[in-house]
Amino acid sequence: MSSNRGGFAALILCLISAPADAEALDVLQGKFAFNWHAEPAREKCIGVAGPLLADFKSAKYRCDLKVISNTATGASARTCTALNGRKEYLIFDTLRACESERKTQASNE
Repeated sequence: MSSNRGGFAALILCLISAPADAEALDVLQGKFAFNWHAEPAREKCIGVAGPLLADFKSAKYRCDLKVISNTATGASARTCTALNGRKEYLIFDTLRACESERKTQASNE
């Protein structure tokens, strides 16, 4: 029986560390994001919908829905990272928070 518990614990650990599933990512719709791995001064905050949301839901991205606050402005954000490492989007609840973060990062370059 103890070997069964070990398997169950491994399953729980796997589920906890698994990326957000596609349905859960619908929470990002209507939020605003920019790719902070690019030059922030050249980026624009864009609404998360349509093709961008579809990309986030695809196997090309891994999204973390846990809210972080270690952004340059201290604003709360979530992240979606391209598996190829070329893009990482910071996702904010409002356009104002997104633009403030983008401008702060651009001024720090």
